[in-house]
Amino acid sequence: MYARVVLGEGERSLSLIAKNIGFLVKNIPLARKKAEAYFGKAIEVAGEIGAKGILGLAYLDLARLHIAKKRNVQATESLTKAIETFKGCSATAYLKQAKESLESLREK
Repeated sequence: MYARVVLGEGERSLSLIAKNIGFLVKNIPLARKKAEAYFGKAIEVAGEIGAKGILGLAYLDLARLHIAKKRNVQATESLTKAIETFKGCSATAYLKQAKESLESLREK
């Protein structure tokens, strides 16, 4: 949820914003930090239990967050970890996505 706020994803209708104005005012300033904290926890837990698919997705989503905030070094690190993880669990579609994101980042 917090990552979607930071990335500007999802519906943005005026009525939806009006219904959730309290939440948005309270949480937008902290959304990036909360998203990073939740991704960090997901990475920690997925690593502990050996859930490679979830681990790779957490790294990939964390990289998207870093890219949105123009933190290319951290994005590169997260994408590299996502690629390594996806290779280990044969998640070919996500592996392709992570590789393309890394290539696109290197072109910048």
